[in-house]
Amino acid sequence: MRRWLPWLAAFVLWNSAFDVQVRLAGESFTAAQVARWHDGEAPALIRDEFAPRVRAAAWRSTAAAGVVLLLGLAALRRSARGANR
Repeated sequence: MRRWLPWLAAFVLWNSAFDVQVRLAGESFTAAQVARWHDGEAPALIRDEFAPRVRAAAWRSTAAAGVVLLLGLAALRRSARGANR
């Protein structure tokens, strides 16, 4: 197993998971804004409604990528031990 593979897998996972979550957060924020407009309410501020969703997406993506990275590094270590025997 190549040493860079777990890092690449974690990087790809982080980017794809983050992109999907931000897209969904944007759609949800937009739908909520339209609903507020239809109800005659003032629009919500991005920093109050959208920014926390992006922050949560970053944390979830980081956690998922961390798990993949740790598993990949553990697999590398295990394969290195097996090669030495």
